[in-house]
Amino acid sequence: MLDFDQVQTALERLGSTADAAESHGTLCALLIDNAPCVNWLGHTLDELPDKGDVLANEQLGLLEQLYEQTSAQLNDEELNFELLLPDESEDFGLRLLGLSAWCQGFLYGFGVFRAGVEDSLDDETRECLSDLLEISKLGHDEEASEDAERQFAEIVEHVRIAALILNESLNPLKTSSTVH
Repeated sequence: MLDFDQVQTALERLGSTADAAESHGTLCALLIDNAPCVNWLGHTLDELPDKGDVLANEQLGLLEQLYEQTSAQLNDEELNFELLLPDESEDFGLRLLGLSAWCQGFLYGFGVFRAGVEDSLDDETRECLSDLLEISKLGHDEEASEDAERQFAEIVEHVRIAALILNESLNPLKTSSTVH
């Protein structure tokens, strides 16, 4: 999987105002609706680079690779899905902001394809979205401590599971019906 810094650099070089965490959150939500990569890029970049811009197209290739990897992870039967967040070596406040931005991006992406269908969502789906909304409001002024790190890890895992539940609920995995 590409790391946060690689994706952040690619987005910056392509002129995106969204950071890597927010973009990944948006991507995950759009993938639940089976949106093609170009749809995600349309919500992430102001404009796609010219075909002749070799350097920009190299960065675009990294984003397309992220799209493919994330799609595979979201639909992996082993549940190997990971959020794209700043590395553990980064400042705790920056990591909190990254998690908040990931949730904001997910909610944005979810709203793009599910706008106006709140009545058709089941209770579990609504609860997951409500949790993501609350987590998207996290502040970044929390001091790093052993307890804060533990809580952060638990919240990241909760968000990861919520995204998987939403994916399964709204886009069930196609399991083989063949009996061996």
